[in-house]
Amino acid sequence: MTKDLKCFYVSRAMFLGASMFLASIGMASANPSFGILDSAESSPVVAKRQQAKHTIKGVVEDALGPIAGANVVEKGTTNGTITDMDGNFTLDVASNAILVVSYIGYQNLEVSVNGQKDFKISLKEDSQALEEVVVVGYGTQKKVNLTGSVSSVDFADQALSRPITNVSNALAGLSAGVQVQQTSGQPGSDGSKIRIRGVGTLNNQDPLVLVDGIEGSMDLVNPLDIESVSVLKDAAASSIYGSRAANGVILITTKKGKAGKLSVSYSGRISYAQPTNLIDQVTDYADYMTWVNESFENIGQPNHFAQSTIDLWREKSLDPNGLNENGVPNYIAYPNTNWQDYLFQHGLINDHNVSVNGGSEKLRVLMSAGYLDNPGLVENTGIKKYSLRANIEADITSWLTVGTRTFATQEDKEAGNFDNANNYLRQTTPGLYPEWNGAYGYPEAPEESATANSIGAFLNGQDGKKQKTNFNTTLYTRISPLKGLSWDFNLNYKRYWEDNQTWTNPYEKVRFSDGTVMSPATEPSEMTTYFYNRSDYSYNIQNILRYNTTINNDHDLGIMGGYEEYYYKRDTRNATKKGLIDSSIHTPGSATEMLSIGGSAFDRARRSFFARVNYAYRSKYLFEANIRHDGDARYHADYRWGNFPSFSAAWRVTEESFMENTKNWLDNLKLRLSYGSVGNNGGSDVGEYEYQSTYGSARYPLGGKLMSGLASTSIANSLLSWETSKMTNVGIDLNALSNRLSFTADVFVKNTTGILFTPSIYLTAGDKSAPRKNIAEVRTKGVELTLGWKDQINDFSYSVSGNFSYTPNKVRKYKGEFKAGYDENGKWVSNIGDVASSSSAVNPIVEGHAMKEYYLRNPYKGTGKGYAADGVNGGPVDGMIRTESDMEWLKAMIEEGYTFMPNKTVKKDKIWYGDYVYADENGDGIYGGADDKVFQGVSSDPKYNFGLQLSAAWKGFDLSMNWAGAAGFKLYWGSSTGYNSPTTRVGVALGTDIANNHYFYDPENPNDARTNIHAKYGRLVNGEGGFQNTEGTSLYLFNGNYLKLKNLTFGYTLPAPIAKKIFTDNLRVYVSIENVFNITKFPGQDPELGAYPEYTSLRQFAFGANISF
Repeated sequence: MTKDLKCFYVSRAMFLGASMFLASIGMASANPSFGILDSAESSPVVAKRQQAKHTIKGVVEDALGPIAGANVVEKGTTNGTITDMDGNFTLDVASNAILVVSYIGYQNLEVSVNGQKDFKISLKEDSQALEEVVVVGYGTQKKVNLTGSVSSVDFADQALSRPITNVSNALAGLSAGVQVQQTSGQPGSDGSKIRIRGVGTLNNQDPLVLVDGIEGSMDLVNPLDIESVSVLKDAAASSIYGSRAANGVILITTKKGKAGKLSVSYSGRISYAQPTNLIDQVTDYADYMTWVNESFENIGQPNHFAQSTIDLWREKSLDPNGLNENGVPNYIAYPNTNWQDYLFQHGLINDHNVSVNGGSEKLRVLMSAGYLDNPGLVENTGIKKYSLRANIEADITSWLTVGTRTFATQEDKEAGNFDNANNYLRQTTPGLYPEWNGAYGYPEAPEESATANSIGAFLNGQDGKKQKTNFNTTLYTRISPLKGLSWDFNLNYKRYWEDNQTWTNPYEKVRFSDGTVMSPATEPSEMTTYFYNRSDYSYNIQNILRYNTTINNDHDLGIMGGYEEYYYKRDTRNATKKGLIDSSIHTPGSATEMLSIGGSAFDRARRSFFARVNYAYRSKYLFEANIRHDGDARYHADYRWGNFPSFSAAWRVTEESFMENTKNWLDNLKLRLSYGSVGNNGGSDVGEYEYQSTYGSARYPLGGKLMSGLASTSIANSLLSWETSKMTNVGIDLNALSNRLSFTADVFVKNTTGILFTPSIYLTAGDKSAPRKNIAEVRTKGVELTLGWKDQINDFSYSVSGNFSYTPNKVRKYKGEFKAGYDENGKWVSNIGDVASSSSAVNPIVEGHAMKEYYLRNPYKGTGKGYAADGVNGGPVDGMIRTESDMEWLKAMIEEGYTFMPNKTVKKDKIWYGDYVYADENGDGIYGGADDKVFQGVSSDPKYNFGLQLSAAWKGFDLSMNWAGAAGFKLYWGSSTGYNSPTTRVGVALGTDIANNHYFYDPENPNDARTNIHAKYGRLVNGEGGFQNTEGTSLYLFNGNYLKLKNLTFGYTLPAPIAKKIFTDNLRVYVSIENVFNITKFPGQDPELGAYPEYTSLRQFAFGANISF
């Protein structure tokens, strides 16, 4: 506790101070003298005599006739009714009442009673859906006037209800063409991988993210500070960002202060977190030892564990609380440890946010503070995050507006050594007790391997602190000297600091059964201390000139031009020293021996000119043209400038006179067409100075010794330049039935040329790295569909929205066409080694195939009828030698001269019952040879992505759910002992699925009780390689398709009169579940996390409240 207080004292003090400051502003809103508020004087409360009620009646209709289900409410009360099927209503109201009439898809209407008794009320359609404003590059546009492919997400609603710890995860399933997959559940590293319209490059595929117009990380932003999220998907929408827009653009707009009463809002929740899915491992140590012995027996070797040890464990397990001869409980001396339960615990996540919003017509303020405490599921891996924001805007004069958008975050992360912990999790056994009396355990059975990991010792083997701090401020002005003309100036400055300090945390490993110290604590002289510091800064200058005008009421013209300049620099320093005076003193200066020291620095710069022209004729024919001229210091001066134009047009068919008869049901029908060019500078995958031959550290002999020095370590390519993506998009937007029905469809083709990639290099080049070149080309094409419906029936309102996208890709140019076949001499020839990124990879890049398409051998598939009946085709049905008939077929084939790789011969430690044999794809008589690999027609990139959102509300109650899924992909989860492979190793875990469903057959004892010839997995063998079933084949290629209920929320908002009585303007409480369940056939943890996740995803059960004052 003392360490925590010291470590987080400053951060907590900052957060408390900020919260008190915001609260004081909120209390100031009660004072009418507060300068920026236009407050009315308070009036004495006068008791009023209750007015008599009288009955009114009427009909509610629109241009087409009566409206059934319209709400008619006496304003300021809960007194109301619903119109019947003929639009009629009857209601008792005060004689001077005001009626509020509403219906979804129509504008609300207030009607004064004034003693009348009969009413005929006409409602007008609400065009809000068409008038909706969407954020686009360097500006905003009405959604109805968009000519490019842009989707908008109302993120504020998501943030208020969902227990999300970062922004990226919350976008899953919300927009067509946007694939969002979480890659880890570890606090601080639990963001999602986002792909817009699939993948189209071999380099960094992340979209450009801009927060309030400035490039940044979306997960640095407090989710509750976000107003909206726009996704620019086609070249017409994104080419205004030029060389950074090839992977799509995400625009995040934060909330602004609004004129009016100062309001204070609080949003807080407490979430109970647990693992979503874990891979079960055998926890009964006696069973584990028995199965390990079986694996030795299966390959003709003697049992490893003595039967007496197994029997003793079973005996002691019957009395777990009994004591051994040393007074140690049996459950410790003879453990049956469940390492999953030990490592992945449950935790409580606290997330609290407070904001202040308000001001006058001339000064508008939004300030917020946030606090997140996420302890994680694993000990010593949690984070605490603090955030502050101030968005302030002031109208100095009628033509001058100034403002700032400033935010800061600090993340304090615990130093637990969780890297690769999932791998270490399998490298242990149930026969080791985790920790007891302040010490960590050691294998108890005498036959057990000393290498079995004590996971707790590994996790806590280092102590320290890790801190990240961000500061980001934008100062801006807007000058509007003439009607329609404005000049925006933005200056952004960012700083980032990272400070990591870790040191050895000494511990003992003890065999608890007798108290013997098997591994003493590290001596101070052998302890190490490490530090890493990183410091970044950047600035961004934008000048944007806009002019908008309407000519003769028919011609709308908009012109925008701008200049942008960007500079970024990073410095890092690190060192490791050994030999501490004492374990409690771990500063680098107190260590005695330098083990390593390092540091680096680089910078990057960019300048850009950009322009856009919009034209609309009678809001019917819409045209837009964009161009950006980008220069990047990453390339040689002769090749660093690029031009990225786009053109788009749209036709609002519903505005034509011949569509007049459809006005009663069709609100909007628009056809879109666009073509444009965008660029990609390679992102973080490409270095800053690769067009030059750079120097690096090298070793060279001098005087019989190896000396350190500098040498030219890379070959330059001064011709290096941009990747260029050209995209064509055709789309349709439709709104119908009073905007209750909405539909959007897009079809696109995207060609990316000049892809930056580093080819292989001949060994004669020595230690020099190959030059990066613009050599590859990829085509991505696809379809996107979005369909939505919203409606209201009496007091019940609901909405449904679904989206779907199909985005396959193909490498059209790389290192040449792949060719394989027999030459004129009957010899098999393949050029895979010359044209693939790697001939040994399971998913190489090869021209003519999908990016990283799997390239593997397949199991043999036969008829099962035997050699005599069906020859080479008569082997095992699924490739596994299961029966004596299968074995006879195998022996006959070998006698005929066929070869079965890799082990060739029939023998217990070679090919035996329960082993797979592999297909002879090229017909050369070698089954499972190197030339039998084939392309599988699938990669790890989903071809299909989809989402579904449903929401409903009734009398203050609300319900919502969000589904997200992906399909058309597989994951290669290679043979991993302890998880998915029927292999064993002493000191390594055994998966429960493998243990309970593995093959066993002994031809010398067919009646053995262990016999299981229909098992899912092969036989158990001791050893992690060299066996038939450990080969890298499609046996380990698994269907990754999934459909996940990402969120389910149920809430209740108190009626306004009740909320007022408890001194609040609004009060909503809710319960929410994140990562509710997952429908998938993937046998691993979670296909969304990939085949080899390091940290499982979290399922959260949250209780929260949204309160405004």
